[in-house]
Amino acid sequence: MVKKDILNSFTIFVAIITLITFILNMVNGRFHLGDFMVYYTAAENLISGKPIYLVSFYSGSGFYKYSPTTLFIFLPYVFFNFKTAAVIHFFILGIAYWYTLNLIRKLIEDYFPLENIKHVYFLLSVSFVCILIHFTREMYLGNVNILLLMLCCLSIRNILTGKAMQGGMLLGIVIITKPYLAILLLPLLLRRKWRVIGWLCLTAACGLIIPFIFFGPLRGMDIYGEWVKSIMIHGEDFPGKTSIDYFIRFHIPSWPEWGILVVFFFICSIVIMFILRNIRMEKQKETDTSISDMNFIFEWFLLIALLPNLIKADWVLLLFSTPLIMLMIFDIVSRKKYVWIIVLIPILFFYGANSDDLLGKAVSHTILESGFMGLSNFLLVMVSLCMFLSLRSSAHTSALSGRVSGKD
Repeated sequence: MVKKDILNSFTIFVAIITLITFILNMVNGRFHLGDFMVYYTAAENLISGKPIYLVSFYSGSGFYKYSPTTLFIFLPYVFFNFKTAAVIHFFILGIAYWYTLNLIRKLIEDYFPLENIKHVYFLLSVSFVCILIHFTREMYLGNVNILLLMLCCLSIRNILTGKAMQGGMLLGIVIITKPYLAILLLPLLLRRKWRVIGWLCLTAACGLIIPFIFFGPLRGMDIYGEWVKSIMIHGEDFPGKTSIDYFIRFHIPSWPEWGILVVFFFICSIVIMFILRNIRMEKQKETDTSISDMNFIFEWFLLIALLPNLIKADWVLLLFSTPLIMLMIFDIVSRKKYVWIIVLIPILFFYGANSDDLLGKAVSHTILESGFMGLSNFLLVMVSLCMFLSLRSSAHTSALSGRVSGKD
């Protein structure tokens, strides 16, 4: 991004929303950052030699569930008292939201055939409003999902610009932090991007060794065992109200426990067939590199957005659909496909307007408990897929027409 672009209406909008959220949480006594408290306290225990896993550091799901390696990232916060560290973390997250949306914008502008997009910063602000509920919850919890989304976007940008080492290392850090993001390996494996995978594996291996160096072999093994137990306990107790499995189970009580595996492998199989079809299409002589890059980016966007529907996770993970939402908004404006707005408004209502303050506790609780937030996310993914196929078809037709005109 050029320096002159930094101070714009979108930057001011995000800054204002972040400050308002901070002030309201302070005034209302809601500046808890419960998830961050877990990271912070676990980091303190790491230094003092106290237990890290299977100990609740906060009410509710207050267990540290990330890898032992990830905890080292939070160590610098321990030099401050919790309140100061929480304020620093809060504004780091605010900056990360601003940067990530700008990063996604650049990916869309550079790799998708969208032209004549006016009022870009307004569109960025609209995109931010669509995920505002998830933003406020993430900021309230002090979680790091937006940082992981940012690293994923940085990773794919590096991969597409030929920087396999940087791309692989960034994705390695992401997967060490939250292993379920290893689903992003699918496009890399199917597209045989071995250099990226090699650097990813090297990064992951180096990261996994750190606890053994710090604690010693025996204690390191114990900690990894405790980590696995913590993940399993969390998976058993967490309902995952955004998953397709939860939605089916809620409406069909006889749905079996192993149904979540059926849903996971069925959807993954469909995505794999989609990627393989893209690869086959790219091998045709008529297809150029720009189509290949566009396919690759969309595959990543698609897989990231599907995660809340595939696994048991908190509904704040729905913010992983941000890239697809932005792509749809930019596509609608670029190609003037305003009819899609009629389709998206009701879906976005269930996706991004479910708030106690907006709808009241009863309605908000019903939407979440019935699984409609997760369903809305899945529908967003389906709509984005339809729009992408239409966009790609138009781009492919234009490319062929250009070649024919060139030959003539």
